[in-house]
Amino acid sequence: MPEEEKTDTQKEVITVQKKVISEPEADVRTQTELKADDWLCLACNKKITTDKDRFEFNNQSEYHFINPTGYHFDIILFSEAEGCRELGDRTMEFTWFAKHAWSYAVCSRCGNHLGWKYTGKYSFYGLIRTRIIKGEALFN
Repeated sequence: MPEEEKTDTQKEVITVQKKVISEPEADVRTQTELKADDWLCLACNKKITTDKDRFEFNNQSEYHFINPTGYHFDIILFSEAEGCRELGDRTMEFTWFAKHAWSYAVCSRCGNHLGWKYTGKYSFYGLIRTRIIKGEALFN
């Protein structure tokens, strides 16, 4: 059907279909730029950090903690997490790392809570292992 014969509703549907088609193409480009040692948000696949940014606190980069309400968290420490944004006020209340205040760290794309940013003698992120995925998983 020629463009001039289509109703406004048909034109809107075609426009929406074009947008839907173009979004996966953008995702494919993004995924091909990812590397096996990247860590991604499990919810939206945004690159959050990389293995080269792993951080050790007291000679350890992975921890298991239980928060005051009884939830268990396995976290991995990173010195940088460019794909995160800090949310909320920093607090020392119930901190897992002595003399380090924490605030929430969320995915800068989808807003999923990924862990915490810690600030004190050192500045680092503790990201929840079950909320991030290693880039190599996309290549297998």
